[in-house]
Formats: sequence, C-alpha cells, structure tokens
Amino acid sequence: MLRVCACLGMALALFAAGISVVQAQSEPSPIAPSSPPSAAQAVQPPALQLPAGPLPVRVLDQPLLIKVIEQPKTDAQFDAEQKERNERAAFNDQLLMLSALLVAVGAFLAIAFAVQVFYLGLGLRALRRLSQKADRNVMNTQRAFVYISELAWNATGTDVKISPIWVNSGATPTRRLRIGTNWKASHAELRPDFEINYVRPPDNLFLGPCSKAEFGTIFIPMRDVQAAGEQRLHLYVWGRATYEDMFEGTSPHFFEFCHRVDVSGETPGSITLSFAQFGLSNGSDADSREPAEAA
Repeated sequence: MLRVCACLGMALALFAAGISVVQAQSEPSPIAPSSPPSAAQAVQPPALQLPAGPLPVRVLDQPLLIKVIEQPKTDAQFDAEQKERNERAAFNDQLLMLSALLVAVGAFLAIAFAVQVFYLGLGLRALRRLSQKADRNVMNTQRAFVYISELAWNATGTDVKISPIWVNSGATPTRRLRIGTNWKASHAELRPDFEINYVRPPDNLFLGPCSKAEFGTIFIPMRDVQAAGEQRLHLYVWGRATYEDMFEGTSPHFFEFCHRVDVSGETPGSITLSFAQFGLSNGSDADSREPAEAA
C-alpha cells in the first residue's frame, strides 16, 4: 500500500514540474524600447535612374485559346431533346392547321358576304325599278294629257265650221302648249301615209288641269262640202298639239289626229258630217317613237 502511494506522489510531482516548464517558455523576454530614428538618420530612397535611349518594349504573350469540349450527352438527354422537338413540331402543325382553318373560314365569309352584296344589289335594283315605276305611274296620272274629245261642227252659210275640242285629263296644267290644224280636199282618196302639213304656224295656248277648250277651228267652203256629199271630193282634217308637263326632267309630249270627213245630205240645210280616223297620224307620244316637235 505504501508503495502505491509513493508512485502516485511521484507522478503528481512530475506533472507539476512539467506544467511549470511550459509556462516559463511561453512568457516573452523583456526588450528595451528603442528610440525613434532622427531626421538625419532617415534613409532617403535612391533616385530612379532611367536608361538613355528608347525604352525597351516588353512583348506580352498572346492569350491561349481554350476550347471547351462538351461532355457527350446521355441517352436521357437525347430522349428529352427529341421529345421537345416532337412536341414543338406537333404544336407547329396545330398552328398551321388552325391558320388554314382560319383562312378557309375567312374565304367562306368573304364568299358569303359577296353573295349577300350581290343579292342586296339585286334587291336594291328591284326596289329602284319599283320606285321608278311608281313615280312614273304617279306622273302619268298627274301630268297633263291632251287629246281630242270631239270635232264640233256647224254650217255658217257659205262655210262649214269644224272646231276640235281639246281636253286636258291630267291633274296639272300644260306648259308651252302649241296647237296647229289644217284640212285638205282631194279628188282621190289619200294614202294612209300621206304627208301632213300646216299652212300657218301653231298657236301658243294654255289648257288647265281637267279642262277642255276649243282650239284650231277649221273653215271648209260649202261647195267643197256639197261636192264631198256628191262623192266628187274627199275631205280630210288633221291637227297636232305639242306640250310639256309640270314635272322636271320629262320629255315633251304630243297628240295628233287625222280624220276623214263623211258628208251626207243634199242641201246646205240638211247635211250631216261624221268623222272617222284615217291614216297613220293618230296617236300620242305614248305609242309613237317620233319626237314631240312643234307642229
């Protein structure tokens, strides 16, 4: 037991001695402070001496080109890129199909619009024709229309007076009405297309709406009337009226007549006159292509 205690004491002594040695080595030695150098003792740096002549040029080496070598792609990367390309191609195909569909729809809409415009134009033309026809019908019913209602006659001793009765059946008056009349005695019957002429210029007259008047009275000598009654002469009377209506933009109008005078009876006091249309000069501008010139 004593021997064990002695060993422990020796070990503790050695451990304490080692710690003291270590502490002594770690402490710094005292150094006397040095005085700062004086200005005279300051060391001046040596002056930079440049060599005479041109300065030497230092050539730097060119930088080395470094080429980065990519690492080879793996099968998974190749599969991913191929899948992305396939998806992009499919998307582009869908865009092309959609664009083609839009173009087809646009073309169909354009064709449908053209068809609608065509039929709309036809409808407008039909409406315009109907409107023009309605306007024409209104003008035809409202405009002045002059014609002969009858040929009144009476014996005045040495002559027979024949008076055309002109009627305006329209709801508007005439404008620039001019009427001319004439007659002819012929030993032979005239041709239907004989030339109509007038001895004196036509009279400038006026005829109100829905009115009638006596214009262009003709006097035929009684001896010619008696000769016609004895079938030795043929008597003809004719006349022509040219006029305008009150509507702007319309063409001039005319009406003309030509009648053969049939005489019956022997003495001047017992004769009777009748009139029958004769020749081609019977009608108006409504059924003739001739211009409505002044008589």
